Formats: sequence, structure tokens, C-alpha cells
Amino acid sequence: MYHVQPITRDVYWIGVNDFVTNRFENIIPIPHGVSYNSYFIDDEKTAVVDTVDALVMEDFLDNVEYLLHGRHLDYIIVNHMEPDHSSSLLTLAERYPEAKIAGSAQALRMFEQFFHRPMKDRYVVIGEKVTLPLGRHTLRFFAAPMVHWPEVTFTYDETDHILFSADAFGCFGALQGSAFADDADYRKDYEDEARRYYTCIVSKYGQQVLAAMKKVADLPIRYIAPLHGPVFREEKDRALILQQTARWARWEPEVRSAAIFYTSVYGNTASAAQTLAWKLRARGVAPVKVVDLCKTDAAFAMADVMKYSHLIFASTTYNMGLYPVMRYFLAMAGEHLVKGRKVALMGNSSWAPNVAGKIMKEMVSTWKDCTLLGEPVHILSAPGPQEDAAMDALADIIAGDIQQAER
Repeated sequence: MYHVQPITRDVYWIGVNDFVTNRFENIIPIPHGVSYNSYFIDDEKTAVVDTVDALVMEDFLDNVEYLLHGRHLDYIIVNHMEPDHSSSLLTLAERYPEAKIAGSAQALRMFEQFFHRPMKDRYVVIGEKVTLPLGRHTLRFFAAPMVHWPEVTFTYDETDHILFSADAFGCFGALQGSAFADDADYRKDYEDEARRYYTCIVSKYGQQVLAAMKKVADLPIRYIAPLHGPVFREEKDRALILQQTARWARWEPEVRSAAIFYTSVYGNTASAAQTLAWKLRARGVAPVKVVDLCKTDAAFAMADVMKYSHLIFASTTYNMGLYPVMRYFLAMAGEHLVKGRKVALMGNSSWAPNVAGKIMKEMVSTWKDCTLLGEPVHILSAPGPQEDAAMDALADIIAGDIQQAER
């Protein structure tokens, strides 16, 4: 069964929604599904731009067959070799043996690594000095290494001014009856998933993202066509996703306020986290986000690390170390190269020193351009008068820092 949607008069979205996969890359929850986008250019020479995950391959192949109407497929453009976009590539290439396979030199090497079926006589190596005329359409290529794999290219259609942007500007969430962002309520349906996608997939490579964006900044772009999520055709939508992506790439917080992330075994650290939230709100800090890391998947919590300017981590000492869930989360944040945040800490222990506070301080101290506000508060078993006074002092520091920055 085919499902295609015209983007322009002869360029089509031919992707497929995935409602089956529970975790993207087998680690990130995708409760709203995900789209694998592919595109078809109907010209004197026909071209498919990227393919899809093998899980949804049959619908994708139906889309290609429908638009070809019995003609040859001339080119398969490979912008990205990650298997969610390439695991149906070999099948497509075998079904249309006359099609040339166009990709960067590294993408073509990866083709052989994944499939062990060299097709060297069919390769077209693309690069920034290469153009590919199809008839009415002419394609140009821009290297976008480490956005977020090293072989990635952007493809630009000079005729209809379409930027096929690989994994850049993508998001989680299945498409809802249309490939276009303006046919949905983007901010309601996709914005949070775009932030979560960027944070979990791309945020380690902010400098590379900015470099790739700079390469195409002066191009006349009417459509941004990513490999996940909606196509951006309205100027306001293009401007929004470009602005958001640049901000995320620089790790600029969207909200000057506080998010509190906690782990708690018996509820005492949770009580302290909630108490601190009330104290911050009483001092005019809003909104305050409180996240239970034992109940909230790290992929969702990481998006709040991206969103908020001030981060508070509260955790228990566990087996004379840091509670494993918090250790994992802080390690993940470090691997994503979090930077430019203000951080405060609260550690809980009953008979040992504030081991949790000490370890958390060591971990966050490695984050670039991050400032620790005060020393870690020590909760001795459960919050009492001494702890309450310490949290008052910490709330004063955090609220003062937020409000000073706002003036």
C-alpha cells in the first residue's frame, strides 16, 4: 500500500511511520513513534534520496514502485548510512540494478561494511565540488561530518531550493497525516520531541552542527526535509527550527529557571527535593521542574538539562557510593558534553559522610563552563531543622543567581 505526498510538483515524500519500535537505537523511548523519511525526485533522471529502516521496507518499496510507473530508477542518494536509514538500501539497489548509488566516499565504504556486497561499478562519489543534474533538477552536496556520523552529507536541490538535511533538524514522533510541519501544531506536537531528539542524538556534536549550518546559511532554502519528523516549508517554521537548533548546539538554555533531578530510596531525598522546589518558588523562581530519575527515563530528563539554566541534583549515598541511577544520569550528561549551566547539589547519607555529594561534585566539575553554586547540602537521613536551614541558604543562592541574570 503506497502513501506518498508531493512536496513540490515533482519531489515527493515517500517515507514510512514506525509505530512498532519501542526504543530508538534500542535505548531512547519513542512513545509517539517515529518517521523514517525518504524522498523521490521525478525528473528525466529519477532519484531516491535516502531509504528507510528495514522494519518498514515493504511500504517504502511500494512508494518507490508507484512513483516510477514502470520506469528505471537512475540514482539512489545516500546522505546517511545509519541503519534506520539504510537497512533497506541493499534491497532497493538489488531491485533496481541500473540505479547508481551516490554517496560520500565514507558512506560507500560503510555500504560495503554493512552489506558485504561491493557494487563499485555503480558508485558515484559525491562531494562539495560535485553536482548531479537530473534534468529540471540539479543537486549539490555539502559535507556535514559528525552530524551525527562522519559520512553524512546534505543534499541541496538548486531548482526547488530543498535542503535534504539527513538527521539534522529531525525529531521523534510519527507524522500525523501530512509530512509538513504547518499541517500540524508544531509547538504542541513536535517541539518537545525535537528537543529530545537533538539532546539525545546530536548534542555531543554542537560545533559540527554549527559548522554544517554555516555552510548552507546563504542558500535560498524553501524547504528543509530531514530524515525524521516533518518537512518545514513555511518561513516561520524554518526560522524556528534553525533558531532552536543553533541554540541547542551552543547549549544556550531556553528557560532561566531551575530543574531539580533526584533519586530517592525511601522518600527522604525526594522530600528534600520537593522542599527545595517550594523554597525556590517562594523566592520568585518559576517555573521549577522536579524530575524523579527513578521514574523518568533519562532520555526525557536530558531534554530538561538542555532546557533549563540551573540544575539541581539530589541523591542518596548507596553502598558507600552514588546511587546508580544518578551516577548513570550524570555520566550520560557528561558524555553529551553539557556546558554553560549553573549547578547545585544535595547528598543524603545516614552513617557515612556526604559521599553522594562528593561524587556528584567530582562528576559535574568536569562539565565545561559549568559553575557550582555553593557546596553540596548534606541531608543526614531525613530533612530536619539543620537541613531546612541549609536548603534555605541554597535557595537564596540559586534564586539570587537567576534573578541577577534577569536584571
